[in-house]
Amino acid sequence: MTFLYSFFIVALMTCSVASTSHEHGFRVRGRCEPVPPFCQNLTNGGSYSYMRLPNVFNNFQLSETVEAIMPWAPLVGKCHSGLKMFLCAIYAPICLYDKEKGDYVNIKLCKSFCESVRKSCEPVMSSYNYTWPSHDAFNCTGYMDNLMCVREDFVSTPKPPPPVKDVICDPDLNNDAVLQNKACRSDLVIRAEVLGTRESKGDSSYTLIKIKRHKKSARQGSRSQRKTKKAVESVDRVLLPRKGCKNVAGRVKKEVTHLIILDRKIGKKTKYIVKAIVPWKSKRHRKIMRQRGNCK
Repeated sequence: MTFLYSFFIVALMTCSVASTSHEHGFRVRGRCEPVPPFCQNLTNGGSYSYMRLPNVFNNFQLSETVEAIMPWAPLVGKCHSGLKMFLCAIYAPICLYDKEKGDYVNIKLCKSFCESVRKSCEPVMSSYNYTWPSHDAFNCTGYMDNLMCVREDFVSTPKPPPPVKDVICDPDLNNDAVLQNKACRSDLVIRAEVLGTRESKGDSSYTLIKIKRHKKSARQGSRSQRKTKKAVESVDRVLLPRKGCKNVAGRVKKEVTHLIILDRKIGKKTKYIVKAIVPWKSKRHRKIMRQRGNCK
């Protein structure tokens, strides 16, 4: 219903604006205004931040532009990805002042961009029994493709998220210096064989790792050694934060012995959280475990 109602408003406003434009067809020098929120952050580099008023519909105030453009909002995301840029180029045209001519440059849509949007969005409008607006601003034959027109590639493309780094389980990101630093700031360092992995039932942000601890593998700070010896010997499962190790299957191999650095989380039930887990390298990792008692 919201979609239908909004397009009914669009139809009325288009007719009304066309009439207003004809009655008040005098030349206005114009001015620059910040673009409305609907048109913000649309271009790469943020070069489109000011609009020219009045526009082709003789909207003289920013509030009038916002009121005119918002009925289109329900269509955004239902057809062409550049619809917002298309609408903003019409209702909130880019403001560019030519100092030599002492006037504002009229930057129009590219014909190909207009046709692409119409081809994508008109069928969606038709499915709701609405037609493409008849105002000249929506007539693609009135536009040209040139160097100064608003092109489809003006639309910003979201930057891909940075690749996830397996900071907990990638051996390359856990060299001896990193492991030594983590070991010195941990509650427990053990050597253990991985028996299996699965998603933690209590918290999906963790992967539960079942382990079989190697005898005499634990290294703790001298102050807590006696107090926690019995509890340490019973550790048979640990929790690996998924955000720090996305490739669990590739990094944490079953029936492979690992060096595991843990923090202890005390609550109703004590949990051991993995800070680092890498395949066991006898000489190097024994040294890290021995030196942990001498951390500064």
